[in-house]
Amino acid sequence: MEQGDSLAGPGGDTSGNTTGGRRLPLADLRKKDLNLLVVLAALLEGNSVSEAAKRLDSTQPSTSRMLERLRDEIGDPLLIKSALKMLPTRRAQELQPMLESVLRLIEQIYTQAADYDPTLETGSYAIGINDSLQAVIAPGFLEALRQTAPRARVRMQPVPMPSGVSALSSGAIDVMVAFHPAEEHESLRAELLFNAQFGCLCATGNRQIGDHPTPANLTPLPCLDVSQFGLVTKLIDRYFGAHGTTRNIVGTLTSYLAVADAVAGTAMYAMVPGYLAPLLCRHPGVRFAPVVDPLLTVPVHLCWHNNVHTHPFVSVLRTLLTQAAAPLAR
Repeated sequence: MEQGDSLAGPGGDTSGNTTGGRRLPLADLRKKDLNLLVVLAALLEGNSVSEAAKRLDSTQPSTSRMLERLRDEIGDPLLIKSALKMLPTRRAQELQPMLESVLRLIEQIYTQAADYDPTLETGSYAIGINDSLQAVIAPGFLEALRQTAPRARVRMQPVPMPSGVSALSSGAIDVMVAFHPAEEHESLRAELLFNAQFGCLCATGNRQIGDHPTPANLTPLPCLDVSQFGLVTKLIDRYFGAHGTTRNIVGTLTSYLAVADAVAGTAMYAMVPGYLAPLLCRHPGVRFAPVVDPLLTVPVHLCWHNNVHTHPFVSVLRTLLTQAAAPLAR
């Protein structure tokens, strides 16, 4: 059957079919009293009107009236009187397992959030986050994820272009760890994870850069710029511009991973986020000199769209990311 074909009714009758294979249009289905299916399930559990009334917290006369409506709707007696108790018809016996399945599905709709168990999650989810933030957040996050939701498939990836807002709204990513102030947008929600402070990474033998470098110290020195989408470059240029000077940029990288090897043994320096300093300084040939200035501070936000705000596993992801980033806020 090709996609979009209708499902034929009994005897091949296709009247009343709609696109998507639904037998009844929603407008027609809305006219049905679906509460009667709950009543029918109760009646068939005990084959008794009085017992069904107790299960439904109703009265026997009311339940009897609903049975009559069911008979009219379905076109079958459903339950017939016998010497001791009512007996289900052949049609009622066929309907009972179908009712059980339908009611279980309805229960899941109303109880999914309350009964959600992340250990059973098998879905696929995406986190938009750049490589420098992955380096410090991923280890703790992935360890917690394996314990909390070992079957879930979660990938970390750069935020798709042209913007994080469009990626979140389209579902290309489920949450975003944004290395810039959260964009003001009515459909987005954001939580501050920490404030990233930048500093100077240089060779250990570079004596032109002191322990607390200033723009005046750095201006004449060769600078290796590191920026993925120009965000960091703008931040640092603003800092130097506020002090009436500019950097002497001699090269540009898009990742911090190569910075330590690039500046070791040279006169170059690079401005890098302080949270990466412990990782980058594993290289014996470099050191980190912090620069304490509000102009070199950028907030890192966790962002998500309103369309996933109540999603149970996205809520788990937000909690795990917040916990993994907590040490960076100290």
